[in-house]
Amino acid sequence: MTRARRFHGAPVALAATLVLALAPAWAAAPAFQGELDPCPSTPATRANVVGIGTVSAALDGDTLTITGTFSELSSPATTAHLRMGLAMGVPGPVIGELRVPHELAGAISGTVTLSPEQINALRRNSVYVQIESVKAPDGNLWAWLEAPR
Repeated sequence: MTRARRFHGAPVALAATLVLALAPAWAAAPAFQGELDPCPSTPATRANVVGIGTVSAALDGDTLTITGTFSELSSPATTAHLRMGLAMGVPGPVIGELRVPHELAGAISGTVTLSPEQINALRRNSVYVQIESVKAPDGNLWAWLEAPR
């Protein structure tokens, strides 16, 4: 009889161990990432709209925290914003301010509180980070935030 109780308890203990082991993965904030690439340009602005970089973001409730790096700009960065388009690749209005050094390379960061509409846009890959620079004030680099695959 003692043996039967131990055998019966083993599956429950195993199940409890699995739940506890997997709980941090369930509780993790949704993560997003993007590559900073040159914004669309014209023949006249092509030489000024250059650079590379990466960004990552984590959504915790309605708070999106963004970090990243950029380099190889043709002129110093001036501002950085979080923006929301109608779809991926469609430019849209500013929905948050980000921090960026006034340098040719550096780190980008910021925290933005999102509305339910903006959270839905983020999940549809319609939210992006944009860096402006001295020679490209309408947009130097942008990265559309996507959930990792």
